[in-house]
Amino acid sequence: MIYLTNGVRQKQYTTINNTDDFNHLLHATRAPQQALNMTAEQLAEYKRDTAPYAIYGEVSGMTRQDDVINRTVLFIDVDDEGNYTDTGNRMGDLLRAFGTSFVIYPTISNGIKQGARLRVGVSLDRAVNVDEYAKVSNVLTKTIDIKGDTTAINQSFKQLQGLYVQTSQNSQYVPNIEDVAQGLPVDKVIEAYNANPEKYQEKTTRKQMIDVDDESSDIPKYAQTNRKIIACLLDPESNYMMFGGWDNMLTALGGWTLRNTYGNYRMTADVLEAVNNMGSDPIDNKELGNKFKSWAERWTY
Repeated sequence: MIYLTNGVRQKQYTTINNTDDFNHLLHATRAPQQALNMTAEQLAEYKRDTAPYAIYGEVSGMTRQDDVINRTVLFIDVDDEGNYTDTGNRMGDLLRAFGTSFVIYPTISNGIKQGARLRVGVSLDRAVNVDEYAKVSNVLTKTIDIKGDTTAINQSFKQLQGLYVQTSQNSQYVPNIEDVAQGLPVDKVIEAYNANPEKYQEKTTRKQMIDVDDESSDIPKYAQTNRKIIACLLDPESNYMMFGGWDNMLTALGGWTLRNTYGNYRMTADVLEAVNNMGSDPIDNKELGNKFKSWAERWTY
């Protein structure tokens, strides 16, 4: 089934079940939404409220809070990795060797943020759960030494994937489309992973690289906390589990900001809203406001 939202703030899915999942992605790539002649700031707002996002597979309910049970299309997000053409060609050559259907297109950030910003959507010959998804993704990325975003694997299997949006900034890059009506042979790829897991396993994550929980370290506790906070400011989606959850991360970040701005509640609210909107499953603004009031009663500075 196809689960759609417009913008990352939307909590409710709309669904489509009268077309093949990958065919929907093909059509969305061949006839994309357009967001032309917009500034970077306008596109950021467009992403939050208007841009199309999808999950292909099965979700336990109809809201973003519900669990994703499986996926029928695998996505690989590549950020700041060489240039769009070379990176896309390398991934395309690999997938053609498997004889599988795929799409590769520039993300809405391509041409705005540094480096190649592209998304790969791969048709699968069967639905996969989170463990299988991770194995297939790791085999593909490790085989050609491309570093893909691992959020949908390590932190949030329910992460939405943005569909192709043509902008003035990314319009020079043409999507790479292969439609051979054949999905990636999941069982074969997993068999390759299981035969040599060390070759394909993630050696580290950005969270582990920060090394904030080393009890043998001489780093003061306040510095360790600051490292966690800064990591979440830069990339909350990859690091929020250092605080045990998204709400806990926002609570800690709010208290830290309030203390370090000597009681500036306005700035604290702005920081929390900005970080929350960087997540794949952000808290609704009204709900966040209510939480902010509750959290603020316990903060000190």
